[in-house]
Amino acid sequence: MPDAIVKFAKIRCSPESSFWAKFAELKIDKFKLDEKINIHLWGSYNLGPEERGGKPLFLDYTSFNDDLETTTHNAAVPCSGLMVNTNTFDLFKNTNPQTFINTLGRELIDSLKNGSALKEPWRLMTFLVLSHADLKKYRFHYWVAHPTPFALPEMHHAKEQVFVRQEFTPEQVQSFEEGFSKLDAKSRCFFSVIVSKDSKSLEVVSLVRGVEIGNSSDKENEADIYFAFYDPCSHTAPGWPLRNLLCLLFFQCPNVCFEKWMKFISVRGPNLTNSVVYTIKTKEQENMEELRESLLKENLIGWESNSRGKMGPNIDDLSETMDPIKLAERAICLNLKLMKWRLVPELDLGYISGLKCLLLGAGTLGCSVARVLLGWGVHTLTFVDNSVVSPSNTVRQNLYTHEDAVNRRPKVEAAKNALLKIHPNLNAEGVVLQIPMPGHVVGPSMLESTRQAVEKLEKLYAEHDVVFLLLDSREARWLPTLMCASKGKIAINAALGFDSYTVQRHGTRDLSQTSSPDITLQDPTGKDLGCYFCNDVTQPGNSQTDRTLDQQCTVSRPGLSYIAAGLAVELLVALTQHEDRAEARALLSASKDCGSTGLLGGVPHTIRGSLWNHETQLTVTHRFASCTACSVPVIGEYRARGFDFVLDACNKPNYLERLAGIEALLSRPGLDEMCFALDSSEEDEN
Repeated sequence: MPDAIVKFAKIRCSPESSFWAKFAELKIDKFKLDEKINIHLWGSYNLGPEERGGKPLFLDYTSFNDDLETTTHNAAVPCSGLMVNTNTFDLFKNTNPQTFINTLGRELIDSLKNGSALKEPWRLMTFLVLSHADLKKYRFHYWVAHPTPFALPEMHHAKEQVFVRQEFTPEQVQSFEEGFSKLDAKSRCFFSVIVSKDSKSLEVVSLVRGVEIGNSSDKENEADIYFAFYDPCSHTAPGWPLRNLLCLLFFQCPNVCFEKWMKFISVRGPNLTNSVVYTIKTKEQENMEELRESLLKENLIGWESNSRGKMGPNIDDLSETMDPIKLAERAICLNLKLMKWRLVPELDLGYISGLKCLLLGAGTLGCSVARVLLGWGVHTLTFVDNSVVSPSNTVRQNLYTHEDAVNRRPKVEAAKNALLKIHPNLNAEGVVLQIPMPGHVVGPSMLESTRQAVEKLEKLYAEHDVVFLLLDSREARWLPTLMCASKGKIAINAALGFDSYTVQRHGTRDLSQTSSPDITLQDPTGKDLGCYFCNDVTQPGNSQTDRTLDQQCTVSRPGLSYIAAGLAVELLVALTQHEDRAEARALLSASKDCGSTGLLGGVPHTIRGSLWNHETQLTVTHRFASCTACSVPVIGEYRARGFDFVLDACNKPNYLERLAGIEALLSRPGLDEMCFALDSSEEDEN
């Protein structure tokens, strides 16, 4: 193939709608009518699969941040830019493009001349934005330039370009990929590759180091130098960033430019073996100083063509698509994304946000759990409760207001509305429902409403993945616990005392396991973990009978619910990020080695805490083969008889004890003391 004149593929910019939304906010609150300010921007080219026509320069709402580390661009190939916004469309239209690019591009020229771009190579990919924002109609006029000197000398391809996998050995390709992955974010755009002539080893080094070797006269350390640049273009020709790299070399490494063939690596991801190697030689220059002077004095070029392919600005009409709710969604998730980018890269945020959570109880715990779930990005929440907001609720239950209490709004309705004001894009529902409870007799007049309640609850279970048990009595948790065991749902239980709390995940159930597990095992798997009732040797009954007001309501220290709610949600999230999910072994504080560790650490079975001595304990309750809520006989009877079984459990004293086998167990001698110890818990939540 004969030598061909080198041409360069142009790059393009693609601002996201959130970029303009953030600018509109800054324009009103910060920039106001100041047209003289040069607004600093961060942009980036992604490292993902190739797009048709190449990868555009990406701008979003974080582009205005001061520090690169706080933006989304730090995870890609970042570059820096300047933006000037005019207050009127006439001023935008009458701005001279050549004057604009020459003036704002002066910083690029200075960095080429003084060599500062060697240490800060990302400056070579600078971009400029001239804009006008019509904030009444949400129409944004903008024109983007990627400045570069016009007066480049004539250059030729020495031969047809080849892929990296053809240029290097497999070992060298591996070194190239590993070296690129270790580069600092600001060095991914331009760097050097050195191949030793003796050992043939390949090393990825900084652009500065490559120039130093190119300028060196040390023959003993000779090596082949490749200057690499990230190329967002998918064209057969090298991308636009190579122009400024060549200009930098004309100033800082003339020996390489005019005495030998130069090799450049056009880095194209995500598979770096698809990167292209160009071999280029510059036409000899009679007067090097004249070339440099022309590069400094000639006009800059680099304006993008618009969407119609003509030289001129673009218009983003976001009057219909700039939805504040959608923009808020991105901002809400920023903390989670920063967590993933900087601290836990393997964190599966998509799995967490996709969880459908059913919150049984919309009281103190229910409100607090909902708020923490929002913080983790959960998008689907459903409240179940049958109470209305009372004046005593508003200071303790953080989703309710005085107006809710005055109007006696149902808690589920008020909680749903409060969450939608916080997170408008949330999929939130509220269901008024009375859960059937053992010991609370269902008479003929309540038969149909109770049947409908059971059917509705079963339907809700089918539509959700996780169930939080946050109810106001022990017996109210019985049917939800049984349904979780029968339907294989993740169950997270939280209960409060005056200054103590219990947070627990229920174990999984298999009908083939009819005997109790080995209770000496300190870190049982999920299938051997107990439920909230596995410590009981009596069936739950009516806890409200013959009790005074202070006994009917759980009186708790105000801060306790926030602690328990936070731990309940964090327990769920840790469980979802464990490779065994619900089958994860239980973590015990008694031994740091006890229990397997997931992405977010160990996953305990039960967390018990007290504000009296500020102590937290991790405990384990093993599955009880005669549990009145999750044992095989109880699950089997529920599956076989459905509502009729639930009705018997509510109306017949000791029915569950006989069915589960507790009566037979208690007929054995020597169990009085054990029964008293196991059946002494009074933790509930109002």
